[in-house]
Amino acid sequence: MRVSNILNAWPAVLTWLTKWWREFASGFWLMPAALLLAGILLSVVASELDREFDDYMPERLRTSAATGRATLGALAGAMITVTGVVFSTTTVALSITSTQLGPRLLRNFLEQQVTQVTLGVCLGTSAYCLILLRRVDRFEDEMLVPHGAILLASVLGVVTLMMIVYFIHRVTHSLQANNVASDVADDLDAAVQRLFPTAPGESGSDAAAAADAPAEGGWREAWIQFDEDDVQLVRAIEEGYVQAIDESALFAAARGADVALRVRSRPGDFLRKDDPLVDARPAGRLEGAALQRVQKAFLVGNLRTPQQDVECAVNELVEIAVRALSPGVNDPFTAIVCVDRLSGALCRLALRRPPSGLRTDDSGRLRLVARPRCFADALNAAMDPLRQHARGNLAVTARVMHALRAIATRCRRRSDRLLVKRQADRILSAADKSGLAEEDVREIEAIHADVVRALAVDQPWLDGHPPRTNATSTRNSIRSTPDV
Repeated sequence: MRVSNILNAWPAVLTWLTKWWREFASGFWLMPAALLLAGILLSVVASELDREFDDYMPERLRTSAATGRATLGALAGAMITVTGVVFSTTTVALSITSTQLGPRLLRNFLEQQVTQVTLGVCLGTSAYCLILLRRVDRFEDEMLVPHGAILLASVLGVVTLMMIVYFIHRVTHSLQANNVASDVADDLDAAVQRLFPTAPGESGSDAAAAADAPAEGGWREAWIQFDEDDVQLVRAIEEGYVQAIDESALFAAARGADVALRVRSRPGDFLRKDDPLVDARPAGRLEGAALQRVQKAFLVGNLRTPQQDVECAVNELVEIAVRALSPGVNDPFTAIVCVDRLSGALCRLALRRPPSGLRTDDSGRLRLVARPRCFADALNAAMDPLRQHARGNLAVTARVMHALRAIATRCRRRSDRLLVKRQADRILSAADKSGLAEEDVREIEAIHADVVRALAVDQPWLDGHPPRTNATSTRNSIRSTPDV
């Protein structure tokens, strides 16, 4: 029984551990402090082991007291100097990243283990040499020289130099916009795989369309039922961004109080004090410890994280593209790289089934209702800012339209295809009003026709046939298209 309780509580523990580990890992104190303490402990252990096994030390590895003290003193001073250089380089890299790519991209740089390990190795080696320096001393007319520990100090010095070389390589790699976009895209892919499980056997449009019903309609019906009954409103006690929701804690609280909960706040939302968190039905049952458990199930922080928020990584890629398209930067090629990365992630997301938004207990009673994140949220978060800021730039607008064509070939649900069609229509309409040359507008129209052919939605106004090349007729057809 105890083992089963531990297993049932493990998802909740994992959610909290993930949140706190992200906070610790995104700072420059945890890893350096741990390696600093490790260096101090290693110096004490190495000197004691050297005293015990000094007789077994080969003669060619021994050193004199003067040479040992000089070696340790030089290494300690050099490591302290190198630590300052690493700190300065890191500060400059953070400043450049914040200015050129956006302050929200600092999270990716701060979470890099290479920088933290390099700082920790420099501090640990320096502390090791400083502590060990006191061990080279005269005791009862006998000079004590920890030969093995001094040899280890030399090895640590060489390892530190190798870490610095690799650190410089990683810093130069991280400051390149293409590599930053690739790293953020990896975070986005990880979030997609974590939050949108692939439906088994979902390879055809029929299976995917069938999966669309519970994802899009099932939770809506349960959601509306809360508006028809008397519910108890649970309000937020903290202020900040919802970084994660402990679903296991919510489920346990709902089952313990014998209520159904409607989750009104999602990861990525900004909470103010007394903002609504959940609705409990029937009213009056959720109180005391169960009420506090529900409120604490919402993990709040100062920043959005991709732990349970796909749009966080999407917004980071969009931010790089938007900054690249600003008049002060004017770098459309970086924006094109971000569009390509976004299109790849959205193509994979289009093939996955969104969460149902419903959770029941073993007896089939409804316990949790939530608005699930879906393909539409990620697509709109990516394409709306790109369309607005790429207006008047033919290269970026064309690449965004090509991205929609690639996404259209992966869409299996009818609702997703309609969303892609609407985005393509908006981009074409924006291109028509942006002052582009007539030939440029026709190029966008041609790509728009490819998008329509790829979608092939069974609708009279979206029949899969390419629009006429006449710009006026194309624009009129877009104006007559109903807003989905």
